[in-house]
Parts: sequence; C-alpha cells; structure tokens
Amino acid sequence: MRRIVLLVWLGLAFGATAAPDLRNGVAAIVNDSIITYQDVEDYTLEAIDLLRRTYARTQPEVFRQKRIETMMDGLERLIERQLILNDFKTLGAQLPESVIDQEVNDRIRRLFRDRATLTKSLQKQGITTEAYRQRLRDDIVVNIMRQRNVSPAVTVSPTRIEHFYATNQHLFKVNEEIKLRMIVLNRAEGNSSEELLSMGRDIVRKLGDGTPFSEMAAIYSQSKRKEAGDWEWLDRSVLKKGLSDLAFTLQPRQRSGIVGLSSDSDGYWVFEYDNSGQVALGRKYSDKDVFIEATSFDVSTGAEPPAAQEIYLMFVEDRRDARVKPLGEVRDDIERNLIAMERGRLHKKWIDRLKTKSFVTQF
Repeated sequence: MRRIVLLVWLGLAFGATAAPDLRNGVAAIVNDSIITYQDVEDYTLEAIDLLRRTYARTQPEVFRQKRIETMMDGLERLIERQLILNDFKTLGAQLPESVIDQEVNDRIRRLFRDRATLTKSLQKQGITTEAYRQRLRDDIVVNIMRQRNVSPAVTVSPTRIEHFYATNQHLFKVNEEIKLRMIVLNRAEGNSSEELLSMGRDIVRKLGDGTPFSEMAAIYSQSKRKEAGDWEWLDRSVLKKGLSDLAFTLQPRQRSGIVGLSSDSDGYWVFEYDNSGQVALGRKYSDKDVFIEATSFDVSTGAEPPAAQEIYLMFVEDRRDARVKPLGEVRDDIERNLIAMERGRLHKKWIDRLKTKSFVTQF
C-alpha cells in the first residue's frame, strides 16, 4: 500500500499524463469523509509553487523529493483537519451563520476592496461562494477546537527555563564578531578597474585627512544593503571568506587598506594593495570559499593580477570574542520556544486521541 501511495505522489510530481485520474483518486478516508489527491494538491499549492521557483530548474531531483514530502505532510494536515471537524460535529456544536458572515466581511475588508472583487477572485479560482463559506466555516471551527484543546495560556516555569538553558549551552554560543563598516565600489556604473582603484585612493586620502569613515561610506559606498556602510555586528559567515579573513585581522578602530576582489570561472581572488596602488598580495579562493593559495605579484616579471571587479575599504568599530549568551539575553526566546513545544505536545496528544476513536485509512 505504501508503494502505491508513493507511485501516486511520483506521478503527480512528474506531472504524468494520467494526472487527472490520479488527482481524482482517494488519498484518505476519515470516518465518512473522503480526501482526494486533488484536495492535497490544492492544500499544498503555495508551498509547492515556492519549491518550484527555488529548485525546479537547478535541482530537479531535490524539487521532486521535496514536493513528495510536502504533499505527504499536506495529507497528514488534511487528515488532522477532518478529525477536528468531525469532533466538533460529534459534540453537537453549532456555528451561527452570523459568525461566518462576520468572517466574510472581515476578509473582504482585509483582502478585497468590496464583495464584487471577492466574487471575481473566486470565479478565477473556480470556487463557488458556497464552497468559500464552507471553507471559512471549517477554518473557524478548527480554530475554536484548537483553542479549546490546546490552551493558548500555556505557561513555563522559571525553573524549566533555567534547566533548558543549562543543558543546551551549545544553542546559545555566539562566534567571534566584529562591528563593521565597509565601503563597496563596483563596476555597476560602468567604471573600469583603474577608475575604481583611483576612487579608492581618493577615499583613503580623505580618510587620512580626518574625514570620518561613516561619512565617506555614506557618500561613496555602492552597496545598497547597508546605510552608510554599516554592517553592524557580524561573524565570519556573513562575508565571503576572503573578505572575512582580512576583516577579522583588524582591531577596534582600525581600517584596512584598499582591498580588491576579482571573480573567475573557478573561484575568486582577493587583493591587498600597497600605498602606491600596486597589489602587495593576492589570495585565491574556490567558488565554495576554500582557500587555495597566496601569491605575491611582481609586475616587473609580467605577473600581473586579474583586474579588480570590486573595491572594498573596511573599518572595524569594535569586536567581541566568542561567547555564550547570558540567560537574561535569551530568556524570552527560550520561554517562547518551550511554550511552542508544549503546545505542539498537547496538539499531538489531542490528535492521537481523536485517531483512536475514528476510522482513518490512507491509500
């Protein structure tokens, strides 16, 4: 039976020509309710679309595997949903139509301009107004039942927080960090390597005359990621290894010289320039950030380095050693995680209880 289910998922993942028949097939039965493969596809549509954009072109095998896993997880979520709806029905509870009306109005207000826009959106998706109301009803019921069975008021004692912190120190380790400002010059504006290097020398000259680094970064840095070149606190993993290797040699309030970067087919070079603008040392790294070699270029022998595609100037404002974050700094995060874990435990216990008194079959 497991093999049959896997073949169905594979058929859907590969987009088999028999997909319409597969989609109409029964994926699971929960008491007197049927869940089809089409239901599973609809439920996982957004997640699979994200996987497709991320993996389909570059890693098709990874995409197919993750799609299967996502659909199998989606089936489990739909089974849980149906169990919850059945439990609500068994209790004899009723949901007033006025509650559903209010939810429809709230969603129109949040997501649509008016009811006509909602209707057009549903028509494009092939969803009837009645089916939409039923979906909202089910959403409300599931939320009510979760609040009833998985208490939102779960609390965690200070002792438990302290015990978790003491027994999970590895989770709170922080690597060595520097507070970095960096000026980035690139060839996006059509500048040549010589023009970038000349601009870098002008900046160094102005810095030497006492102009603050942050002011120069605000004027010259072409990195759109950081305002005034402020990269804040970062560890070695944030930058390319070639740049990190240089940045982490700097002490607080120390500035680098001009640093150049040039990419090629199998990796990249990082260059340190001397005061005359010549490359003093070049370091080669693979495209996976593995150090390969260090080379001193001697122009007199014709050993010229590749032209720099980017120029960097780095200034370390401060640095701090590797450490374990103190409890006071992580207490709130630990509490949130423990509460989420406890709610997850209560949710699983509840669903397992529903399964024991229900008829559930997967195909």
